[in-house]
Formats: sequence, structure tokens, C-alpha cells
Amino acid sequence: MTAVVERMAPAVPRREARQIRAADRMTFAALLTAVGCARLFVKYALQNWNIGREQIETAELLTSELVTNAVKSTGIIEPHPAYTTLNHLALVHVRLLLFDRSVVLEVWDADPNPPVMKEQTLDAEGGRGLFLVATMSRRWNYYHPKDGGKFVWCETGLPPWPTESDTTELPRVLPRRKRYTGAVPSHRSYA
Repeated sequence: MTAVVERMAPAVPRREARQIRAADRMTFAALLTAVGCARLFVKYALQNWNIGREQIETAELLTSELVTNAVKSTGIIEPHPAYTTLNHLALVHVRLLLFDRSVVLEVWDADPNPPVMKEQTLDAEGGRGLFLVATMSRRWNYYHPKDGGKFVWCETGLPPWPTESDTTELPRVLPRRKRYTGAVPSHRSYA
């Protein structure tokens, strides 16, 4: 059984009609440890922007897949590399862009070769990274910046931000208790 998802978007995410509400970025050494560090960076950046838990978990998973691919294509994938192999260590850049209705995650690596989504089979032991990205994101693609390498990006949706009409205005002064003017109950003895 094979499944292929084809939902690629234009090479560069369109930004002309959308206002960027926030942006953050971080650079990592292209080592296997970059995956966990990038996940934490994305988690805390999105928490700082008051993004919901479900959207954060999706972004963390997408970050894992994209950073893993970047490290595999340009970095060191040995769990305990020798010190001498770290002399010419490549870098991986992770950037987050917050828009009104979406978050764009971009991962840069020095390899100019385009990402390739492998055909999915039930007995495959790996190669599901881009398939997950395509399935869990609104859209994804890659582009080549002027400085070289490539950015692989994906966009996830957000629930709409509350508007002024969505919030109810609280009274500016607390309501006052009204004086009771009725009959005062008599003392009762309880036996």
C-alpha cells in the first residue's frame, strides 16, 4: 500500500497581504542534539506568543522532522562524534513567523538539494518525515535564498484571535448591595 501527499505550496510563503505579528529565530550546530534543542526553542517561543497547547505540539513535531532532515543532509549524525569531526560543523537555522491565522516554521541548511518525499509503504522503517510535514501542516515547500542552501518551510493554522466584539465588557464599578427593607425575622430557638 502506498500513499503520496501532494500539497506543496508556492516556493516562498506569501507575506504581502499578511502582517507578521511576531518573529523569532535560533541557530543550532548540525548535530543530532539540535533536534531536541529546536523543539524546546519552538515550544517556548510559541508559549510566549500565547499559542494553544495543541498547536504547540504540532509545531514541535514538525520542527523535529524538518530539523532531523537538515541535520541528516548537512550535519553529523553520530550520537557521540569525535572532537576532530567538529572542526567544520555545519549550522541549522530555525525561524518562526506568527501571522493572524497561522505560524510559519522555516528550517535552513547548507545543502542546496531539494527535499524529496519518499513513497510510503507499510513496511518502511523510515522516510516518513516529509510525509508527516505534508499531512500535519496547511502547506509546505522549500526555496533557495541568495546566500545558498535551502529553506524548507511549513505553515500551520491557528484559531482566530479574539476580537473586541468577542469580549464582554465588565462593569467599571462593582454593583452595590441594596438595603433590605422588609420585616426582620424573629429569633428562633433551636432545641
